[in-house]
Amino acid sequence: MTIGLILASLSLATGAGTIASYYPKMQSNQATLLPRRQQALMVLALLLAISAFFLQPGIVGYVLGALAIVPAALFLLGTSTSGLPSLQPAVSVGALAPDFSAIDAEGMPFHLSNLRGEPVLIKFFRGYWCPYCIAELKQLDDSAKEFAALGIKLVALSSDRVDELRPFKQKQNWDITLLADPELVVHRQYRVEFRKFSPKRGPFRDLAIPTTILIDRDGRVLLLEQTSDFRVRPQASMILAKAKALLATNERQFDHAASCDVCAAIDPT
Repeated sequence: MTIGLILASLSLATGAGTIASYYPKMQSNQATLLPRRQQALMVLALLLAISAFFLQPGIVGYVLGALAIVPAALFLLGTSTSGLPSLQPAVSVGALAPDFSAIDAEGMPFHLSNLRGEPVLIKFFRGYWCPYCIAELKQLDDSAKEFAALGIKLVALSSDRVDELRPFKQKQNWDITLLADPELVVHRQYRVEFRKFSPKRGPFRDLAIPTTILIDRDGRVLLLEQTSDFRVRPQASMILAKAKALLATNERQFDHAASCDVCAAIDPT
């Protein structure tokens, strides 16, 4: 075995091992903003493969090197260009959430106003094909009973079509209501659209900036969370804890306001 072939083999092994260590983090919604260790290993894989090419490793070595270079380059590109634009959403904490209509994964009409009187957690996500979105939504669905105990309805929107969301919903079997917004009407209404340079469809089309919005029973925004990198998402446990605290505070304020109204009615002076 030549040195070039050995280097090509080491390159492929390094790249494969790095992907194998990163994949579980991605699946469990634990990707970090700067995966320096994995990036360094992928740079090493590239250097090993390039060095192997200079040593003329033979056909097998060239194939192994190419198999190492492609995923390493894609990984470095993906983790270095995953930042999102800083765009101020059209909603803010304390403001009324704009009403909207959409079609759910079953083809049925959905109106946000129909949920008035109940807290709603709205999640804008990139699409059914996005592994980071799937991991985040799965975490939310795993906590669906805890959210339901707080009376919170879970709703998620993407730029997917109904015919794309329907099989995705059936496959995942989640309790989350999935809504189709292929023309990004609601995304633009809430100003959470990541404008790109491509046509309407395809992997590089305009997508959502992953955003989480908690609305109280009166339709006011209690929580607004937005990620600056599509690979890094808030943990469902953190969202649940914040929702619990915010709703409790909101209810106390509501009860206090109601008691003041009663007192004023009894004694106008």
